[in-house]
Amino acid sequence: MVSRTMERAMKLAVVTGLRAALGPALLARSQFRPERQSLALAAMGEMVADKLPLVPDRDTLLPLIARGVAAGWVAKQCQEEDDDHDPWLVPLGVAVAMGVAVAAPKIRKIVGWTTGIPQPILGLAEDYFALQLGSEALGLSMNQLSYAARESLGELKEKLMPETASTAIGHHPVGAGSM
Repeated sequence: MVSRTMERAMKLAVVTGLRAALGPALLARSQFRPERQSLALAAMGEMVADKLPLVPDRDTLLPLIARGVAAGWVAKQCQEEDDDHDPWLVPLGVAVAMGVAVAAPKIRKIVGWTTGIPQPILGLAEDYFALQLGSEALGLSMNQLSYAARESLGELKEKLMPETASTAIGHHPVGAGSM
């Protein structure tokens, strides 16, 4: 029988194989880790960048290493959270993420060739699958994920444009032009 920790870690490894930042972002959100908003922004950026033709394939060396490291971190966090001492959890998470990273683009291309569905549309379907699988693994609703994304974007906007962000939420300056 597969432990709860193993199941969560392997689902998140699949998610991380599809989108390197998404597994860590979802786990950080579920654990209310301080880096959750930064990881959410990275995951959202990766989902957009994945649709661009100039982005290197995920089955090349550097993206594979990034996915392996991210999946190892996710598996280790699951292990620590559940106090599970399975020595195979982290290496298996790394292998699953790297295997998915190699297989997924090939499957996506075959589906595109056989159905005529454009790759960006298939990429969106892949994003949705990854979000669903990750949220299921962690017991998060899609509404919670949507809220986390809006929260992260709001924080980024506040950092980049403090006056614009406060005006957008109803704080209008009082002066001659506001009468």
